[in-house]
Amino acid sequence: MDNNLSSALKQLALSVKRTIDDDISNGAIKPEEEVYFRWKIDKFQYTDKGVTESSAHGEYITKPSWFGATFKLMESIKKSTEYSSALEQLTSVFGKDDILSRDLEHFVIKLINECLCNSKFGEVEIEPLIKTFLKDLRKEPVKCGVEVELEGIALRPDKVEPSYGITLRRTKIEDLEREFPTYEFMQSRFLSTPSAILNIEFLGRGGGEIQRKVEQSIAILRLFKVGSVTYTRYHMYSDSMTDFMAHGTLTSGGTERALETYLVTEEDVSKLKKFWQTISNVIPPSFFEPGITKIDFLTIAYNRYSDSLSQNGILERRIANAVMGLEALFLKDSEIQELVYRLSFRTSKLLSLLGYDPHEIKKIVNQAYKVRNRFVHGGHLSYNNKKRIESEYKDVRNFLLLLLDYLRISIIVMMHSGRGKDEIIDLIEDSFVDKKREEMLNGIISRTKDVLG
Repeated sequence: MDNNLSSALKQLALSVKRTIDDDISNGAIKPEEEVYFRWKIDKFQYTDKGVTESSAHGEYITKPSWFGATFKLMESIKKSTEYSSALEQLTSVFGKDDILSRDLEHFVIKLINECLCNSKFGEVEIEPLIKTFLKDLRKEPVKCGVEVELEGIALRPDKVEPSYGITLRRTKIEDLEREFPTYEFMQSRFLSTPSAILNIEFLGRGGGEIQRKVEQSIAILRLFKVGSVTYTRYHMYSDSMTDFMAHGTLTSGGTERALETYLVTEEDVSKLKKFWQTISNVIPPSFFEPGITKIDFLTIAYNRYSDSLSQNGILERRIANAVMGLEALFLKDSEIQELVYRLSFRTSKLLSLLGYDPHEIKKIVNQAYKVRNRFVHGGHLSYNNKKRIESEYKDVRNFLLLLLDYLRISIIVMMHSGRGKDEIIDLIEDSFVDKKREEMLNGIISRTKDVLG
C-alpha cells in the first residue's frame, strides 16, 4: 500500500514539474520584483570581547519573487487528477482526516518552491522529498536545525564542537551582512553584532523541540563560566513540510542583557567538550523549559544566578541576587537564625574541597550578605563600604564575579551529585566533626572536579 502511495506522490510531483515548465514557457506565470534591505559592513573587528568594532551602511536590492505565482499554481494543481489520486491514497493509508488535505497542500507548496528555485529539479530530487513527506505523516524524526546569535560569550579559536551536531564559532562579517524583505525593516533596523554564533542540528520533530535545544545550550554555556550568555535572535529550519513552527526567526523580547562576557580559549576547548557532554545529561529541565511548575532549590539558585548575570545593572541588586542563590542552596527552609554564619561556613567548606581558600570565601560571603541586607531594606553601598571593597578587589564588579563563580560551582556540584539539599547540608555540617562523613562529601566533590577541569 505504501508503494501505491509513493507512486501517487511521484506522479503528483511530476505533474507539478510539467505544469510549472509549461506555465513559464507560455508566460502564464512570471516572477515579481521584491525589494530587500541588506547591511554592508564597512569596518569589522573581533577580539576577546566579541565584535568590538563595526560600522555598516544599508542598501536596497531587488530579487525575483514567485510568491504570487505560487498561489496561482496551487489552485491549478489542486484541480488535477494527480492531486485527487494522491489524496485518495493518503486517505486509504492514514484514514480520513482533514489534516491530510492540509499536509498534502504543504507538500505541493514545497514542490512548487523547489521547481521555481531550481531549474534542474527532476526525478532525482523528487525521491528524497517524498521520503521526508512520508516521515512527516508518520511523525518520524527529520533533520532540524537552528542558527543562534549569542551575546555574553566570545571565542579565541575559530570554532568549537562541544558535542555531536553542535558548533560554536566566532562571528564573521557575512553573519552581519544579512538581507531581508523591507517589511521586516522595523525588526532589523539596527545592525546586530552577536559575540558568537551557535549552530545546532539534530533529528527531531517540531519547533518546540528546537527551542528547547536552544535554551538548554544557553543554560549549559552560562554554567561553564560566569557569563551573561543569551540570544538576540535565532533562525530555525527543518526538513519538515508539515510543521511551520519549525521554520522562521525568533527575536529576544526579554529584558536580559549581556552584562558579562567570558572568553573561550584554546585551553578551554577540551574542558568545554567534557563539561557539555556531562552537564547535558544532568541539567534539570526546569533550567530551560518554560512552563514547568515544579521548582526546586537548584532551579531557584539557577534563576537567581541568571538574574544577577543579566537583569538590571545596579550592582547592589546583582549582589543580592547572587547571595539569594547561595541561600537557596545552603540554607534549610526551617532555619531562621545565624543565617550568614551558616551560609559562609557551608559555602566555604564545600568549595575548600575543590581547592578554594575557605577564609577568602567566608570573607566575601559575609561582605556580600551585608550588601544584600542593605539592598532588601532599601539601602545601598555607602561610600566607605564601596571603597573598602575596591581596596581589596579593585572594583565592586570583580567582587561580584567572585561571588557568582562560587554560586556557579555550587550549583554544578549539587546538580551533579544527584542528592537533595538537606542531605548535602547535613553532610557538610557533619564533615566538620566526622571524618567518615567528610570522606563521603569529598567523594561527591571529587566526581565534579573532573567536570570542572
